[in-house]
Amino acid sequence: MTDATATPPPFSWSMATLRARPGRVIGIGLAVFVRYFMGLFFFAAGINKLRNDWAWTDYLKGVFEARINDLTALASPTAIESLGLLYLQHFALPLYPLCAVVVTAGELYVGIACFLGLTSRWAGWMALFIMVNFAVGGYYDASLLPLMVLALVIALTPSGHWLGLDRRYLARYPGSRWFR
Repeated sequence: MTDATATPPPFSWSMATLRARPGRVIGIGLAVFVRYFMGLFFFAAGINKLRNDWAWTDYLKGVFEARINDLTALASPTAIESLGLLYLQHFALPLYPLCAVVVTAGELYVGIACFLGLTSRWAGWMALFIMVNFAVGGYYDASLLPLMVLALVIALTPSGHWLGLDRRYLARYPGSRWFR
């Protein structure tokens, strides 16, 4: 039986490891690539929101109101569109200042955490949370589902242990859930 607080087995970026277990090295490399890709994507999105003053102005309120108008103009909305309308009218619009801060700060956090490999699994869950809220709010497109899958890759793999700071901090704080 393994100890739940133990760190994952060590991994070495070497030719010997590549020869011995090429599939593992390629899989780990892809997981780390996904983490950096998502970090860049979310950091750029957070910077964009800072530039548009989402957290300090009524900008997001206007975005929500425009989406509500789009959804109410539909002759026969689908179930997901009806759910999005209810979500926007009764949650997002009344709480738009909080939503603006959470989305902006969340995107910046995901970007920085993914770059550093620090609390990377938490960053994956935060990315998924943000994207699910976008989808429920009616802001879905073809890229949203693949991005959700990539967020799950980050959340479910210890990519911060392979090339990041999670392994170091878990060794320092072995009981912490932040660095798993």
